[in-house]
Amino acid sequence: MANEEQEINAEPTKTFFVDMLVRDIALEQAVLDLLDNSVDGAKRESEGSDDFTNKRIEIAFSSDQFVIWDNCGGFSRAVARDYAFRFGRAAGARSTPHSIGQFGVGMKRALFKFGKHFRVDSATTDEQWAVEVDVAAWEAEPGWTFPWAEPDTAKVATNKPGTNIIVGQLRPEVASRFGSQNFENTIVGLIKSKHRQFISAGLDVRVNGNRIDATDLSLSFSDQLKPGVDVFELTYNGAAPVKVKVIAGVGPSIPREAGWYVICNGRVVLEADRRNVTGWGLMEEQQNRLLIPAYHNQFARFRGVAWFDSDDSSQVPWNTTKDDIDQDSPAWQAAFEKMQQMMRPVIDFLNELDRDIDEYTREKSPLLDFVAKTPLRKSDTLSEKTVFAAPARDSVQKGPKYVKIQYSRPVDDVEVLQEELGVRSAKAVGEKSFDLTLSRFTDE
Repeated sequence: MANEEQEINAEPTKTFFVDMLVRDIALEQAVLDLLDNSVDGAKRESEGSDDFTNKRIEIAFSSDQFVIWDNCGGFSRAVARDYAFRFGRAAGARSTPHSIGQFGVGMKRALFKFGKHFRVDSATTDEQWAVEVDVAAWEAEPGWTFPWAEPDTAKVATNKPGTNIIVGQLRPEVASRFGSQNFENTIVGLIKSKHRQFISAGLDVRVNGNRIDATDLSLSFSDQLKPGVDVFELTYNGAAPVKVKVIAGVGPSIPREAGWYVICNGRVVLEADRRNVTGWGLMEEQQNRLLIPAYHNQFARFRGVAWFDSDDSSQVPWNTTKDDIDQDSPAWQAAFEKMQQMMRPVIDFLNELDRDIDEYTREKSPLLDFVAKTPLRKSDTLSEKTVFAAPARDSVQKGPKYVKIQYSRPVDDVEVLQEELGVRSAKAVGEKSFDLTLSRFTDE
Protein backbone atom coordinates (compact mmCIF):
# COMPACT_ATOMS: atom_id res chain seq x y z
CA MET A 1 0.00 0.00 0.00
CA ALA A 2 1.29 3.42 -0.94
CA ASN A 3 0.07 5.00 2.27
CA GLU A 4 1.10 2.09 4.48
CA GLU A 5 1.67 3.33 8.02
CA GLN A 6 4.98 2.90 9.80
CA GLU A 7 5.30 0.03 12.27
CA ILE A 8 4.22 0.72 15.84
CA ASN A 9 7.06 1.98 18.05
CA ALA A 10 7.36 -0.20 21.16
CA GLU A 11 10.83 0.91 22.28
CA PRO A 12 11.09 1.67 26.01
CA THR A 13 12.07 5.17 27.09
CA LYS A 14 15.30 5.34 29.05
CA THR A 15 13.61 6.97 32.04
CA PHE A 16 11.00 4.20 32.24
CA PHE A 17 13.69 1.53 31.83
CA VAL A 18 15.88 2.99 34.57
CA ASP A 19 12.98 3.43 36.98
CA MET A 20 11.89 -0.17 36.45
CA LEU A 21 15.46 -1.43 36.75
CA VAL A 22 15.99 0.04 40.22
CA ARG A 23 12.51 -0.28 41.67
CA ASP A 24 12.64 -3.78 43.13
CA ILE A 25 16.13 -3.86 44.63
CA ALA A 26 16.84 -2.77 48.19
CA LEU A 27 19.51 -0.11 48.68
CA GLU A 28 21.55 -2.48 50.86
CA GLN A 29 21.52 -5.12 48.13
CA ALA A 30 22.66 -2.59 45.53
CA VAL A 31 25.72 -1.82 47.68
CA LEU A 32 26.43 -5.55 47.99
CA ASP A 33 26.17 -5.96 44.20
CA LEU A 34 29.07 -3.55 43.70
CA LEU A 35 31.04 -5.31 46.41
CA ASP A 36 30.35 -8.64 44.67
CA ASN A 37 31.90 -7.32 41.47
CA SER A 38 35.05 -6.34 43.33
CA VAL A 39 35.20 -9.75 44.99
CA ASP A 40 35.00 -11.35 41.55
CA GLY A 41 37.99 -9.23 40.56
CA ALA A 42 39.88 -10.58 43.57
CA LYS A 43 38.91 -14.11 42.51
CA ARG A 44 40.31 -13.53 39.02
CA GLU A 45 43.53 -12.16 40.49
CA SER A 46 43.90 -15.12 42.87
CA GLU A 47 43.67 -17.57 39.92
CA GLY A 48 41.86 -20.25 41.87
CA SER A 49 43.62 -19.69 45.18
CA ASP A 50 41.61 -19.11 48.34
CA ASP A 51 44.16 -16.56 49.57
CA PHE A 52 43.00 -12.95 49.18
CA THR A 53 45.80 -11.40 51.21
CA ASN A 54 46.76 -7.90 49.95
CA LYS A 55 43.42 -7.47 48.19
CA ARG A 56 41.43 -4.51 49.48
CA ILE A 57 37.98 -3.05 48.87
CA GLU A 58 37.05 0.32 50.35
CA ILE A 59 33.46 1.57 50.49
CA ALA A 60 32.62 5.12 51.58
CA PHE A 61 29.25 6.83 51.54
CA SER A 62 27.62 9.93 52.94
CA SER A 63 24.67 12.14 52.12
CA ASP A 64 26.80 13.63 49.30
CA GLN A 65 28.23 10.66 47.37
CA PHE A 66 29.03 6.97 47.21
CA VAL A 67 32.51 5.61 46.44
CA ILE A 68 33.84 2.07 46.07
CA TRP A 69 37.51 1.43 45.29
CA ASP A 70 39.45 -1.80 44.94
CA ASN A 71 42.91 -3.03 43.96
CA CYS A 72 41.51 -6.26 42.51
CA GLY A 73 42.89 -6.08 38.98
CA GLY A 74 40.33 -3.96 37.12
CA PHE A 75 38.87 -4.88 33.74
CA SER A 76 39.81 -3.97 30.19
CA ARG A 77 38.49 -1.29 27.85
CA ALA A 78 37.14 -4.04 25.57
CA VAL A 79 35.18 -5.61 28.40
CA ALA A 80 33.81 -2.20 29.36
CA ARG A 81 32.87 -1.39 25.76
CA ASP A 82 31.28 -4.72 24.81
CA TYR A 83 29.97 -6.29 28.02
CA ALA A 84 30.28 -4.56 31.39
CA PHE A 85 27.79 -1.76 30.73
CA ARG A 86 25.27 -3.87 28.83
CA PHE A 87 21.92 -4.33 30.58
CA GLY A 88 22.11 -8.07 31.08
CA ARG A 89 24.87 -10.58 30.42
CA ALA A 90 25.66 -10.41 26.70
CA ALA A 91 26.58 -13.50 24.71
CA GLY A 92 30.35 -13.96 24.68
CA ALA A 93 30.93 -12.10 27.95
CA ARG A 94 33.87 -13.46 29.88
CA SER A 95 33.02 -15.30 33.06
CA THR A 96 34.95 -15.62 36.28
CA PRO A 97 35.05 -19.21 37.55
CA HIS A 98 32.96 -19.49 40.72
CA SER A 99 31.80 -15.88 40.25
CA ILE A 100 29.19 -14.18 42.42
CA GLY A 101 28.36 -11.38 39.95
CA GLN A 102 26.40 -13.59 37.58
CA PHE A 103 23.46 -11.79 36.11
CA GLY A 104 24.96 -8.76 34.36
CA VAL A 105 22.75 -6.13 35.96
CA GLY A 106 24.31 -5.45 39.37
CA MET A 107 26.68 -2.57 38.61
CA LYS A 108 24.32 -0.67 36.32
CA ARG A 109 21.36 -1.17 38.62
CA ALA A 110 23.34 0.14 41.59
CA LEU A 111 24.67 3.18 39.73
CA PHE A 112 21.20 4.26 38.62
CA LYS A 113 19.74 3.39 42.02
CA PHE A 114 22.14 5.69 43.85
CA GLY A 115 22.18 8.89 41.87
CA LYS A 116 22.10 10.98 38.70
CA HIS A 117 25.82 11.17 37.99
CA PHE A 118 28.44 8.43 38.04
CA ARG A 119 32.01 7.86 37.02
CA VAL A 120 33.89 4.57 36.66
CA ASP A 121 37.69 4.39 36.38
CA SER A 122 39.39 1.04 35.88
CA ALA A 123 42.90 -0.11 35.07
CA THR A 124 44.56 -3.42 34.30
CA THR A 125 48.31 -3.89 34.08
CA ASP A 126 48.03 -3.07 30.35
CA GLU A 127 45.57 -0.20 30.01
CA GLN A 128 43.36 2.35 31.73
CA TRP A 129 39.97 3.84 30.87
CA ALA A 130 37.09 5.84 32.36
CA VAL A 131 33.39 6.42 31.78
CA GLU A 132 31.44 9.40 33.12
CA VAL A 133 27.67 9.78 32.77
CA ASP A 134 25.23 12.58 33.56
CA VAL A 135 22.10 10.46 33.79
CA ALA A 136 19.61 13.24 33.04
CA ALA A 137 21.51 14.23 29.89
CA TRP A 138 21.93 10.60 28.85
CA GLU A 139 18.19 9.94 29.26
CA ALA A 140 17.43 12.87 26.93
CA GLU A 141 19.65 11.48 24.15
CA PRO A 142 18.41 8.89 21.64
CA GLY A 143 21.34 6.45 21.85
CA TRP A 144 22.10 3.91 24.57
CA THR A 145 25.89 4.29 24.63
CA PHE A 146 27.97 5.80 27.46
CA PRO A 147 30.74 8.34 26.79
CA TRP A 148 34.42 7.67 27.53
CA ALA A 149 36.19 10.08 29.86
CA GLU A 150 39.79 11.01 30.58
CA PRO A 151 41.22 8.48 33.10
CA ASP A 152 42.18 9.66 36.58
CA THR A 153 45.56 8.13 37.42
CA ALA A 154 45.31 9.27 41.02
CA LYS A 155 42.73 6.57 41.71
CA VAL A 156 43.85 3.57 39.66
CA ALA A 157 46.58 3.06 37.06
CA THR A 158 48.45 0.32 35.23
CA ASN A 159 50.95 0.13 38.10
CA LYS A 160 48.08 -0.12 40.63
CA PRO A 161 45.31 -1.99 38.78
CA GLY A 162 41.80 -1.86 40.15
CA THR A 163 38.50 -0.04 39.86
CA ASN A 164 37.14 3.17 41.36
CA ILE A 165 33.44 4.12 41.17
CA ILE A 166 31.96 7.44 42.30
CA VAL A 167 28.24 8.23 42.30
CA GLY A 168 27.05 11.79 42.96
CA GLN A 169 23.85 13.81 42.73
CA LEU A 170 22.29 11.16 44.95
CA ARG A 171 18.58 10.55 44.86
CA PRO A 172 17.01 12.29 47.90
CA GLU A 173 15.89 9.04 49.55
CA VAL A 174 19.34 7.54 49.00
CA ALA A 175 21.17 10.58 50.36
CA SER A 176 19.09 10.38 53.53
CA ARG A 177 19.93 6.74 54.15
CA PHE A 178 23.61 7.06 53.19
CA GLY A 179 23.91 9.78 55.83
CA SER A 180 22.47 7.53 58.53
CA GLN A 181 24.60 5.71 61.10
CA ASN A 182 21.96 3.00 61.20
CA PHE A 183 22.45 2.33 57.47
CA GLU A 184 26.21 2.08 57.96
CA ASN A 185 25.68 -0.43 60.78
CA THR A 186 23.37 -2.45 58.55
CA ILE A 187 25.88 -2.56 55.69
CA VAL A 188 28.69 -3.61 58.02
CA GLY A 189 26.54 -6.41 59.43
CA LEU A 190 25.56 -7.63 55.96
CA ILE A 191 29.16 -7.67 54.73
CA LYS A 192 30.26 -9.58 57.82
CA SER A 193 27.70 -12.27 57.17
CA LYS A 194 27.49 -12.34 53.36
CA HIS A 195 31.24 -12.26 52.68
CA ARG A 196 32.57 -14.04 55.75
CA GLN A 197 34.39 -16.66 53.66
CA PHE A 198 36.36 -14.10 51.63
CA ILE A 199 37.20 -11.93 54.65
CA SER A 200 38.42 -15.04 56.50
CA ALA A 201 40.64 -15.73 53.48
CA GLY A 202 42.40 -12.38 53.88
CA LEU A 203 40.24 -9.96 51.89
CA ASP A 204 40.46 -6.49 53.46
CA VAL A 205 37.03 -4.81 53.30
CA ARG A 206 36.52 -1.37 54.81
CA VAL A 207 33.39 0.72 55.25
CA ASN A 208 33.86 4.45 55.88
CA GLY A 209 37.43 3.75 56.96
CA ASN A 210 36.68 0.90 59.36
CA ARG A 211 38.00 -2.58 58.62
CA ILE A 212 35.44 -5.38 58.83
CA ASP A 213 36.31 -8.57 60.69
CA ALA A 214 34.96 -11.96 59.69
CA THR A 215 32.44 -13.84 61.80
CA ASP A 216 32.84 -17.60 62.15
CA LEU A 217 30.14 -20.22 61.76
CA SER A 218 31.12 -22.97 64.20
CA LEU A 219 29.59 -26.24 65.36
CA SER A 220 30.15 -28.54 68.34
CA PHE A 221 32.70 -31.19 67.47
CA SER A 222 34.03 -34.10 69.52
CA ASP A 223 34.10 -37.89 69.34
CA GLN A 224 30.66 -38.07 70.99
CA LEU A 225 29.01 -34.98 69.50
CA LYS A 226 29.73 -34.04 65.91
CA PRO A 227 27.74 -32.75 62.93
CA GLY A 228 26.61 -34.80 59.99
CA VAL A 229 28.44 -33.96 56.76
CA ASP A 230 27.60 -35.05 53.23
CA VAL A 231 29.45 -34.10 50.04
CA PHE A 232 28.26 -34.84 46.52
CA GLU A 233 28.33 -33.52 42.96
CA LEU A 234 25.45 -32.79 40.57
CA THR A 235 25.48 -32.35 36.79
CA TYR A 236 22.54 -31.36 34.61
CA ASN A 237 22.29 -31.39 30.80
CA GLY A 238 26.02 -31.27 30.28
CA ALA A 239 26.46 -28.02 32.24
CA ALA A 240 29.33 -27.41 34.65
CA PRO A 241 28.96 -29.62 37.73
CA VAL A 242 27.76 -28.26 41.06
CA LYS A 243 29.65 -29.37 44.14
CA VAL A 244 27.39 -29.56 47.19
CA LYS A 245 28.24 -29.88 50.87
CA VAL A 246 25.54 -30.17 53.51
CA ILE A 247 26.27 -29.93 57.24
CA ALA A 248 23.78 -30.28 60.11
CA GLY A 249 24.75 -30.13 63.75
CA VAL A 250 24.73 -28.27 67.05
CA GLY A 251 26.21 -24.89 67.94
CA PRO A 252 25.99 -22.32 70.74
CA SER A 253 22.50 -21.53 72.05
CA ILE A 254 21.96 -18.23 70.22
CA PRO A 255 18.44 -17.97 68.76
CA ARG A 256 19.31 -15.28 66.20
CA GLU A 257 22.04 -17.53 64.74
CA ALA A 258 20.00 -20.74 64.60
CA GLY A 259 18.78 -22.12 61.28
CA TRP A 260 20.07 -22.89 57.81
CA TYR A 261 22.88 -21.05 56.04
CA VAL A 262 22.98 -21.33 52.24
CA ILE A 263 26.22 -20.35 50.51
CA CYS A 264 26.65 -20.09 46.73
CA ASN A 265 30.18 -19.77 45.31
CA GLY A 266 31.35 -18.43 48.67
CA ARG A 267 28.60 -15.80 48.97
CA VAL A 268 26.09 -16.27 51.81
CA VAL A 269 22.58 -16.16 50.34
CA LEU A 270 20.53 -17.20 53.39
CA GLU A 271 21.60 -16.74 56.98
CA ALA A 272 19.96 -18.42 59.99
CA ASP A 273 16.92 -19.18 57.84
CA ARG A 274 13.99 -20.71 59.72
CA ARG A 275 11.30 -20.64 57.03
CA ASN A 276 9.58 -23.59 55.42
CA VAL A 277 11.74 -22.77 52.35
CA THR A 278 14.56 -24.57 54.19
CA GLY A 279 12.29 -27.23 55.66
CA TRP A 280 11.08 -25.86 58.99
CA GLY A 281 7.48 -26.88 59.61
CA LEU A 282 7.68 -29.37 56.75
CA MET A 283 4.61 -31.59 56.37
CA GLU A 284 4.34 -34.89 54.53
CA GLU A 285 1.49 -34.08 52.17
CA GLN A 286 0.11 -37.57 51.62
CA GLN A 287 0.06 -38.54 55.29
CA ASN A 288 -0.47 -34.99 56.64
CA ARG A 289 2.33 -35.78 59.08
CA LEU A 290 4.80 -33.28 60.51
CA LEU A 291 8.30 -34.23 59.36
CA ILE A 292 10.20 -31.23 60.74
CA PRO A 293 8.71 -28.94 63.41
CA ALA A 294 8.42 -25.20 63.02
CA TYR A 295 11.28 -23.33 64.64
CA HIS A 296 11.11 -22.82 68.40
CA ASN A 297 13.81 -21.52 70.72
CA GLN A 298 14.46 -25.02 72.03
CA PHE A 299 16.18 -25.45 68.64
CA ALA A 300 18.41 -22.40 69.22
CA ARG A 301 21.45 -24.67 68.93
CA PHE A 302 20.59 -25.96 65.47
CA ARG A 303 23.09 -25.08 62.73
CA GLY A 304 22.77 -26.21 59.14
CA VAL A 305 24.95 -25.19 56.20
CA ALA A 306 24.38 -25.94 52.51
CA TRP A 307 27.30 -25.03 50.22
CA PHE A 308 26.95 -24.88 46.45
CA ASP A 309 29.94 -24.22 44.22
CA SER A 310 30.28 -24.28 40.43
CA ASP A 311 32.49 -22.82 37.71
CA ASP A 312 29.23 -21.73 36.07
CA SER A 313 27.44 -19.46 38.53
CA SER A 314 24.13 -19.94 36.72
CA GLN A 315 24.06 -23.50 38.07
CA VAL A 316 23.96 -22.58 41.77
CA PRO A 317 20.51 -21.96 43.31
CA TRP A 318 20.31 -18.23 43.98
CA ASN A 319 17.92 -15.59 42.69
CA THR A 320 18.98 -12.50 40.74
CA THR A 321 19.39 -10.32 43.84
CA LYS A 322 21.27 -13.07 45.72
CA ASP A 323 19.09 -12.62 48.80
CA ASP A 324 17.10 -15.87 48.44
CA ILE A 325 17.26 -19.23 46.72
CA ASP A 326 15.70 -20.39 43.47
CA GLN A 327 13.46 -23.22 44.64
CA ASP A 328 13.06 -24.50 41.07
CA SER A 329 16.79 -25.08 40.70
CA PRO A 330 17.59 -28.81 40.24
CA ALA A 331 20.62 -28.37 42.51
CA TRP A 332 18.43 -26.93 45.27
CA GLN A 333 15.82 -29.67 44.96
CA ALA A 334 18.45 -32.39 45.28
CA ALA A 335 20.13 -30.69 48.21
CA PHE A 336 16.84 -29.88 49.94
CA GLU A 337 15.97 -33.57 50.30
CA LYS A 338 19.38 -34.26 51.82
CA MET A 339 19.04 -31.27 54.17
CA GLN A 340 15.81 -32.66 55.62
CA GLN A 341 17.29 -36.12 56.10
CA MET A 342 20.26 -34.69 57.97
CA MET A 343 18.17 -32.22 59.96
CA ARG A 344 15.90 -34.84 61.58
CA PRO A 345 18.44 -36.51 63.95
CA VAL A 346 19.69 -33.10 65.12
CA ILE A 347 16.11 -32.05 65.97
CA ASP A 348 15.59 -35.36 67.81
CA PHE A 349 18.71 -34.75 69.89
CA LEU A 350 17.70 -31.18 70.72
CA ASN A 351 14.31 -32.50 71.87
CA GLU A 352 16.16 -34.94 74.15
CA LEU A 353 18.26 -32.08 75.45
CA ASP A 354 15.10 -30.11 76.21
CA ARG A 355 13.65 -33.07 78.14
CA ASP A 356 16.88 -33.39 80.14
CA ILE A 357 16.71 -29.72 81.05
CA ASP A 358 13.08 -30.08 82.14
CA GLU A 359 13.98 -33.03 84.35
CA TYR A 360 17.18 -31.75 85.93
CA THR A 361 16.79 -27.95 85.49
CA ARG A 362 19.05 -25.84 83.28
CA GLU A 363 21.61 -25.45 86.06
CA LYS A 364 21.91 -29.21 86.74
CA SER A 365 21.22 -30.89 83.38
CA PRO A 366 24.08 -33.37 82.70
CA LEU A 367 23.39 -33.37 78.95
CA LEU A 368 23.36 -29.57 78.76
CA ASP A 369 26.62 -29.46 80.70
CA PHE A 370 28.14 -31.93 78.23
CA VAL A 371 26.98 -29.93 75.19
CA ALA A 372 28.14 -26.61 76.65
CA LYS A 373 31.63 -28.02 77.26
CA THR A 374 32.04 -29.59 73.81
CA PRO A 375 34.63 -27.64 71.76
CA LEU A 376 33.64 -25.81 68.57
CA ARG A 377 35.02 -26.25 65.08
CA LYS A 378 34.66 -23.92 62.07
CA SER A 379 32.15 -25.26 59.58
CA ASP A 380 34.35 -24.54 56.55
CA THR A 381 36.98 -26.99 57.88
CA LEU A 382 34.49 -29.89 57.77
CA SER A 383 34.83 -31.80 54.51
CA GLU A 384 34.82 -35.50 55.40
CA LYS A 385 31.52 -37.38 55.17
CA THR A 386 30.19 -38.25 58.61
CA VAL A 387 26.89 -39.16 60.23
CA PHE A 388 25.55 -36.91 63.01
CA ALA A 389 26.64 -38.28 66.37
CA ALA A 390 25.31 -37.32 69.81
CA PRO A 391 25.33 -39.01 73.22
CA ALA A 392 22.19 -40.68 74.55
CA ARG A 393 20.80 -39.19 77.75
CA ASP A 394 21.56 -42.29 79.81
CA SER A 395 25.21 -42.30 78.66
CA VAL A 396 26.01 -38.98 80.28
CA GLN A 397 26.91 -39.04 83.98
CA LYS A 398 23.91 -38.00 86.03
CA GLY A 399 23.45 -36.78 89.57
CA PRO A 400 20.28 -36.45 91.62
CA LYS A 401 17.17 -35.12 89.90
CA TYR A 402 16.25 -31.52 90.58
CA VAL A 403 12.99 -29.64 90.68
CA LYS A 404 12.48 -25.89 90.68
CA ILE A 405 10.54 -24.43 93.63
CA GLN A 406 8.74 -21.13 93.09
CA TYR A 407 6.59 -19.17 95.54
CA SER A 408 5.81 -15.58 96.49
CA ARG A 409 6.00 -13.81 99.84
CA PRO A 410 5.67 -10.14 100.95
CA VAL A 411 8.71 -8.06 100.07
CA ASP A 412 9.13 -6.78 103.64
CA ASP A 413 9.28 -10.34 105.01
CA VAL A 414 11.79 -11.41 102.37
CA GLU A 415 14.02 -8.42 103.14
CA VAL A 416 13.97 -9.34 106.85
CA LEU A 417 15.22 -12.82 106.01
CA GLN A 418 17.83 -11.44 103.62
CA GLU A 419 19.33 -9.44 106.48
CA GLU A 420 19.07 -12.24 109.04
CA LEU A 421 20.53 -14.87 106.71
CA GLY A 422 23.20 -12.58 105.28
CA VAL A 423 22.20 -13.05 101.63
CA ARG A 424 21.52 -10.53 98.86
CA SER A 425 18.67 -11.90 96.75
CA ALA A 426 15.22 -13.40 97.08
CA LYS A 427 16.48 -16.53 95.31
CA ALA A 428 19.25 -16.91 97.90
CA VAL A 429 16.68 -16.50 100.70
CA GLY A 430 14.66 -19.40 99.26
CA GLU A 431 17.71 -21.65 98.85
CA LYS A 432 19.10 -20.85 102.31
CA SER A 433 15.79 -21.27 104.10
CA PHE A 434 15.21 -24.59 102.31
CA ASP A 435 18.66 -25.86 103.31
CA LEU A 436 18.13 -24.84 106.95
CA THR A 437 14.72 -26.50 107.09
CA LEU A 438 15.99 -29.68 105.42
CA SER A 439 18.92 -29.83 107.85
CA ARG A 440 16.57 -29.49 110.79
CA PHE A 441 14.51 -32.52 109.75
CA THR A 442 17.37 -34.72 108.51
CA ASP A 443 19.44 -34.13 111.68
CA GLU A 444 16.66 -35.27 113.99
